[in-house]
Amino acid sequence: MNGIRFYQEFKDKSKVKPAGTVVALLVCNGPFRSDGTVCYEADVGLFDHPNSAVCSSAVSLDYLRCRCKRIGQAKARTMHPALFERLDHR
Repeated sequence: MNGIRFYQEFKDKSKVKPAGTVVALLVCNGPFRSDGTVCYEADVGLFDHPNSAVCSSAVSLDYLRCRCKRIGQAKARTMHPALFERLDHR
């Protein structure tokens, strides 16, 4: 998917315990600043459990660095199918 980057979320800063959810960062819309923090629009898991329901949100680059790891679309699709139900119908 062009203009979207996928990040696996973790429950800990050491990135050992996967949350089972994926952040779909909408880089196609460009960054914006919120209280001095660089953010992007994103589709994210609403709850902290695997394959959670999805909602639109904003995600800071700091959060991505601390709690996420970039992954490919194929891995993201298998980890969080509910996210792709939303993305495929955009």
